[in-house]
Amino acid sequence: MAAGFALAAIIVLPGRTPSAAEDDRLTVVATTGILTDLTSRVAGDHAHVVGLVPPGADPHTYEPSLRDVRDIVNARIAFSNYLMLEEQSLIRTIDANLPATAKHIALAEEASGYSAEIIPLVENHSLDTVWLGLRVHGTVEGATRSSAVELAMIQADGPGAVHGFVTGTFGNPIGVFNSADGFDPARGYTGDLTSLPMDAHTHMSWAFTEPGVYELTFHSHYVADPGSRPRNQLTGRLAVAVGVDPTTLGKKVVLREGHADITADLTQGRLAVFSDQIAGGDALGLGQAAIDDVVIHVPSKALLPVPADPSYRFIARPGADVYQLPQAVLGKHVHGEIDPHLWQDVRNAQAYVEVIRDQLIAADPANATAYRDNARATLAELDQVHDYVQRSVATIPEANRHLVTTHDAYGYLAHRYGLQIAAVVAPSPVQEPSAADQRRLTRTLADLNLPAVFIEPNATQHSHALIGAAKQTGTSVCRIWGDAFTRKVTTYPDMMRANADSLARCLGGQPLGDHDLKDDR
Repeated sequence: MAAGFALAAIIVLPGRTPSAAEDDRLTVVATTGILTDLTSRVAGDHAHVVGLVPPGADPHTYEPSLRDVRDIVNARIAFSNYLMLEEQSLIRTIDANLPATAKHIALAEEASGYSAEIIPLVENHSLDTVWLGLRVHGTVEGATRSSAVELAMIQADGPGAVHGFVTGTFGNPIGVFNSADGFDPARGYTGDLTSLPMDAHTHMSWAFTEPGVYELTFHSHYVADPGSRPRNQLTGRLAVAVGVDPTTLGKKVVLREGHADITADLTQGRLAVFSDQIAGGDALGLGQAAIDDVVIHVPSKALLPVPADPSYRFIARPGADVYQLPQAVLGKHVHGEIDPHLWQDVRNAQAYVEVIRDQLIAADPANATAYRDNARATLAELDQVHDYVQRSVATIPEANRHLVTTHDAYGYLAHRYGLQIAAVVAPSPVQEPSAADQRRLTRTLADLNLPAVFIEPNATQHSHALIGAAKQTGTSVCRIWGDAFTRKVTTYPDMMRANADSLARCLGGQPLGDHDLKDDR
């Protein structure tokens, strides 16, 4: 995490000149491969378009490199998706290093003015332990896209070590809090600190190495922009009862299940816990209580072995039993209440194209005719892609039009094309599934009685539970493409056609092509 903030502070890299600067073309950067592809189609030969997130990388977790900073410094336009899709350090690096005369366009936010359809990000997972995340509630006057709240664990009293971490879409763990190596106030708790945009929240996993009562002290502060003086400082202590009776602590609120967030509440000026299990919820179904009044219960059934994957050795040795609260959703998602994956609806991708066209024309009016012509051709091609997806899904028997995936990225696909999200299955990417977990998941798939489940190609190695349950129930495991391209699926039209072919092939329909099989060749 800290590396991203260091890059965000770099304003100029002397002596670095991109090759594109040697000609007179407009230089444009785009965050994801999908946005780079759409931008390149509209730009044609009249702009030099550079993608920041490498092919196959997870945009939710990608941290910018020095090469990215060089490209940003020389750009006249930057296109991101945002709605908190990308890692915030990437967004802050763009905002900090883009020239003053350049523009940063968040396509998902601009597209609503071009008839894009925006839908809420639905999180309705059934949880039998607490799903404990982090949240910022409210804002501060004058806050911008680069403003953030930094939240740190500054003390942990208890019988063992505490680890808080996120797990990327492809299963890689990223540490956030770690009491085992102590806390360093002299360095601003940089090893135990994370940053959240205003009004955002994120999913997390937690591990406790010993049973007993833990008292975790958190501190938050508001930062207007990188390097500015911290304001609105808040501190509070959260009790966690691990494998012991939580009622003995005498707290007003005991949370045993459901969605809960450690929250920097800027509206009331306190650290709080927001939860769907606390009475008096708001429109989002979340009630709240002061953090010092809450105890989180981690039951004995949460005692599970650390997986053999060496990337989890920061918790304990492989096979060691630790108490775990799973992230519940695979993928590091720092987000607001709007689903940022708009491009899974081709009509929304067309709105992106229109935004890109108008921004390129504004920056480079001399080539306006070419940009309009390229956009017109791209929109016509996407009309064909939209029709392809519609016709493909129409061949699927209605009873089979249900999606089970490991990534909550397909709400727009389902909404536009008449599918239902049956389940987002990630019992815990940080642990080997217990026998009970496996039985429960197998029973769920048997009850759904679907021909197939869908896993993103880059996430298969961390989806053993779903793959195992599918094997036991005779359910096919098929591919679906979400945030990133793969080896031979390298364009947005190919990606959407691949999804359409895979859905039709695996759910009992008639695929119109074999785009989903390209990576097998």
